Amino acid sequence: MSVITDMVAIEAYIKALFPTATTGKQDVPLQPPSNSFYVRMIDEDRETETRYHFRIDRAYQIVHVANRPDTVLANMDALGSAVYQSELIEHIRVNAFSVSQPAKTENGLFVIIGVLDTSVREARNQTQYPKINNVNVRRI
Repeated sequence: MSVITDMVAIEAYIKALFPTATTGKQDVPLQPPSNSFYVRMIDEDRETETRYHFRIDRAYQIVHVANRPDTVLANMDALGSAVYQSELIEHIRVNAFSVSQPAKTENGLFVIIGVLDTSVREARNQTQYPKINNVNVRRI
């Protein structure tokens, strides 16, 4: 799966948990509105596991903005609990979720940053051979 597909899946997961929140991908505005979440890809590592598949480890930054520090903490706690309960976001395996402390922004809102470590396994393309159409058996 592509990184864009994964980001859309994570954004949809957040939107399902917080339906009234504003969401976005990769770009956090200079003046984000209150009750908003932004998903950003921050790291990727690919590793061969077998001849037939490989693993993609990605880290995503989830930025949450709200009016109060207790709100951002509670929302990120709810997100972390939901992620650990399901362990999956569509096809994406969740390895870890960590959260920073809230910080006050210049416009008086509070921001908190979470890091979501994920893994996706993908099959390698295999050579396709023509099928055997007919097999005859001859007895001697």
